[in-house]
Amino acid sequence: MTRRTGAGAVGTEPSPLTRPARAPGVRDVAALAGVSIGTVSNVLNNPDRVVPETRDRVEAAMLALGFVPSRAAGQLRSRRSELIGVVIPDVGNPFWASVLRGIETVADQAGLTMVVGSTHQDSDRQVHLLRVLESQGVDGLVIAPIADRGGEWAAFEKRRFGVVSLERPAGSGGSWVSLDNVEGARLAMSHLLGQGHTRVALVNGPSSISWCAERSEGATRAVIERGLDPTEVLVDVIVDDLTVEQGAAAVRGLLGDQQVSAMMCVNDMLALGALLAMQEHGVSVPDDVALVGYDDADFGAALNPPLTTVRQPGFEMGLAAARLLLQTPGRQPGEHVEFEPKLIIRRSSVRQGSEAL
Repeated sequence: MTRRTGAGAVGTEPSPLTRPARAPGVRDVAALAGVSIGTVSNVLNNPDRVVPETRDRVEAAMLALGFVPSRAAGQLRSRRSELIGVVIPDVGNPFWASVLRGIETVADQAGLTMVVGSTHQDSDRQVHLLRVLESQGVDGLVIAPIADRGGEWAAFEKRRFGVVSLERPAGSGGSWVSLDNVEGARLAMSHLLGQGHTRVALVNGPSSISWCAERSEGATRAVIERGLDPTEVLVDVIVDDLTVEQGAAAVRGLLGDQQVSAMMCVNDMLALGALLAMQEHGVSVPDDVALVGYDDADFGAALNPPLTTVRQPGFEMGLAAARLLLQTPGRQPGEHVEFEPKLIIRRSSVRQGSEAL
């Protein structure tokens, strides 16, 4: 049969749509193997309960049918996903990579899998990642929040493991792991002031990020302790993201300021970018400008000159966060682990033959 679809046009009558073949399910496997649905379920979830001969027959049926077990269905039955969500600023930053390795070590031992996302200092992206993790049904959350808005992750508090923050949350009601960022920055700035520097560029991220605000506070405290005026000593340089590229851009904006004789960067990625940019423009480190970073990333000691920095033990912090997360039941509100910073002095901040004052 034909029909006209336009002037002189002739087409073939479309046939009814063919419904795609249904994916094989547990019932199909049971029928082929000659066992009950319950036996198939035990092979999937409790294989030790099934005698080897029957288990082999069921697995052969699965293979023949191309049966793929549904993880989602298993989650619905057990109300457990065996997943933990981790939200950090940047998986490409060696410090945060060390934190992830620590979390992963504990997760692997517990038979759990991490689902990881980077915020890149973007609060909207943080919201998006939390929504995705919620939809994945993760059993718990470790978050290094770039904005302390606990309501955004309140839903995870009701999950199997709850939430652990990689920074002290406002009000200290939740569980957290962090390092004393105020003290770490105070140590770094005190070191530069002790070298005789009186005009220091502080390359920092937005103050809405808690650890950036704390490191600014620590640097300011060091200046005040020396009896100096922070408005005269500190040159605040704010970047959008704590990356190598942003560190290089910060230096280019300071090249005309001959009074700046030192730079303190709030992470080592910024410091790496600053060092590369200064070398590109013929600025000697530390003879022309002293440089200090923060984190003690693995590459710091290998730079030329080696980078002075504040050490925070990322791997150990990750271990502590994951252990605290899995400490359920029994974790108390406000329970936390806090690490102490350590200043690692290398050549990037000390002129040849000079001594710390």
